[in-house]
Amino acid sequence: MPAVLFVCTGNQFRSPIAAGVFREQLARDGRTTDWLVNSAGTWTSSGLPALSEARELAAAFGVDLAAHRTRSVDKDLLEEADVILVMESGHKESLQTEFPFTRSKVYLLAQVVEGVADDIPDPAALRGEAREIIRELVDMIRSGAGKIYQLVETRQALKENW
Repeated sequence: MPAVLFVCTGNQFRSPIAAGVFREQLARDGRTTDWLVNSAGTWTSSGLPALSEARELAAAFGVDLAAHRTRSVDKDLLEEADVILVMESGHKESLQTEFPFTRSKVYLLAQVVEGVADDIPDPAALRGEAREIIRELVDMIRSGAGKIYQLVETRQALKENW
């Protein structure tokens, strides 16, 4: 089963929205039956709800975060993912340092879908820009889903040939 993990810092804003939009895109593309999509945070406590502003912005883009609860990255989540898509280069560095087995499967989301090694800023820290940041994130995932599919399928093919 193809598995994607979206990672941000607190798992209360960017990564749950990214995961929700990606699930929605999978459904639009008829790929819902066999994909595992999760989200997690590099620096969070498990069990917290998404921030209220995140829930409101997500709803504006058709994503329901009412049932979302934060989850901290852990070895099991990282092992089950074929591809780990992070929001910031610091997330990538942190995961690759703490979990060396992830080095070949952690990617900066913007680099995968747009070819640009840019961080996606934390809307929780930039409240006045939150709507625009989330709009760009949503657009990035919707337009770049095919690139994510291709990356996951390539990684799966490599695993099968090991």
